[in-house]
Amino acid sequence: MEKLIGHLHKGQFAASLNYERVIFSRDAEFEDLNIIESDIIRNAVRDMGIEKLYTHQAESYRHVKTGRDIIVTTPTASGKTLCYNLPVIEDIYHNRSVRALYLFPLKALGHDQQRSLENFISEIPLGGGIKTAVIDGDTDKKLRRKILKDQPNIVISNPDIMHYSMLAKREEWDSFLSGLKYLVVDELHTYRGVFGSHVYNLFARFQRLYPNVRIISCSATIGSPAEFASQLFGREFVHVSKSGAPSGRKHFLMFNPDIPAAALANYLLKVNIEAGVKTICFTKSRKQTETIFARAISSDPTYASALSSYRAGFLPEERREIERKFSEGKLKAVISTSAFELGLDIGGVDSTILVGYPGSMMSLWQRAGRSGRGVKDSLIILIAGNDALDQYYVRKPELLFSGKFEELAVDRDNTEINEGHIICAAYEKPVARDEAYYKDNAALIEKLSGEGRLFEEAGGGRLFALGRYPYGDIDLRMAGESYTLNCSKIMIATNSGRRVYTENFKGAVYLHRGSQFIVTDTDRQKREIELQPFNGNYFTVPLTEKQTSVLHERERRTDGNMRACFSDLRVTERLTGYSKISARTGEKLQDIDLEEDPVMFETKGMYFLIPPVFRQEIEAQGMNYMGAIHAFEHAVIAMLPTVVLSSRDDVGGISYPYHPQLESSAVFVYDGYPGGVGIVKRAFGRIRELLETTLNQVKFCGCEDGCPACIYSPKCGSGNYPLDKQGAVYLIKRLLEADLKEEEEEKPVIKCENSGEVLVYDIETKYSAEDVGGWNNSHKMGVSVAVVYSMNTGAFTAYREEKINELTERLASARMIVGFNNIGFDNKVLSGYGMPAFRGTFVFDMLADVRSLTGQRFSLEKLATATLNTGKSADGLMALQWYKEGRFDLIEEYCIKDVEVTKDLFLFGVNNGFIHAPVKDGSMIRIPVKWKEILASYL
Repeated sequence: MEKLIGHLHKGQFAASLNYERVIFSRDAEFEDLNIIESDIIRNAVRDMGIEKLYTHQAESYRHVKTGRDIIVTTPTASGKTLCYNLPVIEDIYHNRSVRALYLFPLKALGHDQQRSLENFISEIPLGGGIKTAVIDGDTDKKLRRKILKDQPNIVISNPDIMHYSMLAKREEWDSFLSGLKYLVVDELHTYRGVFGSHVYNLFARFQRLYPNVRIISCSATIGSPAEFASQLFGREFVHVSKSGAPSGRKHFLMFNPDIPAAALANYLLKVNIEAGVKTICFTKSRKQTETIFARAISSDPTYASALSSYRAGFLPEERREIERKFSEGKLKAVISTSAFELGLDIGGVDSTILVGYPGSMMSLWQRAGRSGRGVKDSLIILIAGNDALDQYYVRKPELLFSGKFEELAVDRDNTEINEGHIICAAYEKPVARDEAYYKDNAALIEKLSGEGRLFEEAGGGRLFALGRYPYGDIDLRMAGESYTLNCSKIMIATNSGRRVYTENFKGAVYLHRGSQFIVTDTDRQKREIELQPFNGNYFTVPLTEKQTSVLHERERRTDGNMRACFSDLRVTERLTGYSKISARTGEKLQDIDLEEDPVMFETKGMYFLIPPVFRQEIEAQGMNYMGAIHAFEHAVIAMLPTVVLSSRDDVGGISYPYHPQLESSAVFVYDGYPGGVGIVKRAFGRIRELLETTLNQVKFCGCEDGCPACIYSPKCGSGNYPLDKQGAVYLIKRLLEADLKEEEEEKPVIKCENSGEVLVYDIETKYSAEDVGGWNNSHKMGVSVAVVYSMNTGAFTAYREEKINELTERLASARMIVGFNNIGFDNKVLSGYGMPAFRGTFVFDMLADVRSLTGQRFSLEKLATATLNTGKSADGLMALQWYKEGRFDLIEEYCIKDVEVTKDLFLFGVNNGFIHAPVKDGSMIRIPVKWKEILASYL
């Protein structure tokens, strides 16, 4: 190891070595095996080669034996497994009726645990009677029934099985669960964010039915772990934190290269492999994982047998083969996303390379802890990338060793998530008004009863759920339904529905284990993505548009010139196309338009109101105001992980020079998940600290006009344009100051031409999709007639093509425009005339909203017939024929009728809170909508 480190000090990238530190070795602290009560188990432990227990193992053993719930947070490779296996196996050995359930977030961890358990049991005389079994998503139904019939003492599983099987099919599981004494939950830190909100509800439902279980949990090092465990389980926990395990010396090197971090990672991987140093290289994305791997084997094909990529999306058999080969030493290095961050048994590792700061201290040291098992020396290399968070720690590397770990918290107020679990709880067992579960959820339970989603017992005592299998309506990991990726009809990978929208669109380049593919088709009905091999020299980046509206304000905050609000929001996102980027130069080659339906969801977030005078000040200095607020948005999101555990992918944002609902310039930052997950809520509580950190990062970045280290975002849907670094610095400084008088804040400096109208509109085209070469060319279809209805005046106005500028100006000046498939179609047609962006107008698409609620695409004709008992007077094909005949009067009459139907359907939803839709069997369903709240914000 010393020789390798010496080489790095003298090698070609020695000048990039920014910081180094030695973490000295630590001696073990032991307790005698005599604390183990059973002679047989004590001897079995000794037979495993363990002569003494580490002090944290002994402490855990004592607490479990006295009936305490515990959480253990000692470092990686400190022997946490024995903290729960020892007391559980001892109890089962002497009382074979005892049952234990082990939960792990990943299937591979469960299989590892079974091997560890079986090794322990094999050392116990007559221990063969202790049965263990793994039940996960790969266990077929027949084998699952057989396992449960044989009644194992320990079932190893995951939260998904607890939700979709254990509680959903209690008649199959009740015999096992009724005898349950121990619930072991490992990798507790993974149950955060939206997943944590689901798991909190899941554990509440489980303990409602099986309250007498004892809980043993383990976690990576986090801030306030006992409080976090208490939030998840609603119990008090004893925290076991002081590790007695030995630790070898760790050499920590930080590089800040002037080449891409991935390129330096390739060099360091080759150096480590040639030096015989077993290595894990951690990346921050799937694409980066595959890119590093592909470049390594393309530069030297012999590395293909010594190196592998590893990430989610690989088939199970692929992952297990890589794990086995790496553990056996057949692979010298693995390039991985966070998938290897958790405690998979992969044998001793000598070095970890981190390509970029992983977003949290917890993840940094969890990853770093994968190397240096036992007392061996190890090497940790952090390669700083160009993004803001990495460069923040380049300037302040000592903070990495401060010992301050992020505090985790569970958002227990996510109404959308909580409601789904309450319905499941009532399905499992009717909810009585005198039980604790009701008292904890009374307001939501009564709301669900009032909406007809729960049904009250005739006597008024209990509430029931009558639907069939409500569990399928809940996506624990909020990943969406899984898609298969097929090449020549052979499945090569999978991806989650949430990622598919922006990763596997038609034309996207996909990397898999060193090979390139291009997406040729996406079948959302079958959830299949077709690929074909690709030899091009570019990669693809999605382009998106977003809109945000405020549904409900929860908390306001004033601090100096800063005015901020935490609110319920509605976000509309739409994939508009993608850019082809040269793999060789990084330059944009081409932008390609796409026709994709928008995605709508409700979430929680905060917005900053920007005082009008700041715009005058910024523009008076020759700076770009839109670029300033856009850069401010990017920088705040980039630095948010310094105050709240999160990653850039968890948070979204949008900047408005004028937001029609707020009647002000505003910058939004929101949780990127339906319902919200508590990230921005916690950041809102530390908002001044967040802005101060952001200001320092942008102000002291060494670039001149902005870069990924300060204001550029890899997620930006508009290609990082426009951005103004100096404008952002000026804006943040002014927000943190306290010099504005109230009348200056309220002074309407920004003149808004917004008419205040709320409009409903529709257009008819001159040409069909077939005439212009497909729906992707809708901007070429042209407008024959467009009709606008004003909710303010009640008047219809028709526009022909010669007045298209008047139409677009009126739409762009309105406060809100309402249509049916207007985002997906009408606005694309209008874009052919150079229509301006709707920066001051809220665009509402009823089709997109209904589809986001139901997952189905309904026509206006079907919805109007089901809801209003009236339909359209004709169809688009007839309107095209009338255009050819010059019958503009008939087109105008037809278009007015369409707008009237659209308006009436919208107002029905506003007034009633629902609309109707037909389903296949001829029945009508009621779709709840929140259009009243939306309209009230703009009318």
